[in-house]
Amino acid sequence: MKSFAVIGIGLFGKKLACDLFDAGHTVLAIDHRESHIEEIADSVSRAATVDAKNREALAQLGIQKYDCVIVATSSDLATSVIITMNLRALNVPEIICKVKTETDKEILETLGASICITPEHIAATKLARRLCAKNILDFTKLTDNHSIVEIEVPRSWVGKSVIELSVRANFNVNIMAIRRSSEMTVDFAPTEVLQAQDILILIGNNKDLDKLEKLS
Repeated sequence: MKSFAVIGIGLFGKKLACDLFDAGHTVLAIDHRESHIEEIADSVSRAATVDAKNREALAQLGIQKYDCVIVATSSDLATSVIITMNLRALNVPEIICKVKTETDKEILETLGASICITPEHIAATKLARRLCAKNILDFTKLTDNHSIVEIEVPRSWVGKSVIELSVRANFNVNIMAIRRSSEMTVDFAPTEVLQAQDILILIGNNKDLDKLEKLS
């Protein structure tokens, strides 16, 4: 599992932080507005009321220890610029910025952002993926090469255990969780037998995840 920090808990940031946490990852939510942090505190690993323009405050949170930080403050380019510069100075390994325009994208990538995205782009990509894939129920892009997907358990997997399928060895993806009816199980045993109508939450390289679409 990976560790993520989401800076800016608006509609986009809140949904992203909650989805990543629900998928089994460690998630730190950061916002300067205490009311926003209070709303999300019980839905993520940790939530902090901090002004991300303050580099020392970010360092005290241990932001540099997270695998990826998402800057979801695109309404104010100046703020995104300062935060991105702070993250780069603190040697955060991967920085993803939400932007409004191509100009904003160019500026932030020049300053060190690994990837810049727009919510509209994510929504379009997500819809296209769902329309094209017969068994993918949901899709969350993490980077250009890696995603989290929810799929209906393939018929050929029903009645077989997780260890018997050797999904990681055979398909190079990881099962993060199994949703059965309304229950989500993250700490499942290798001997867990998959049932018809199970929903699998998988993480992996997009090319490897694409191969699962062909399973029946």
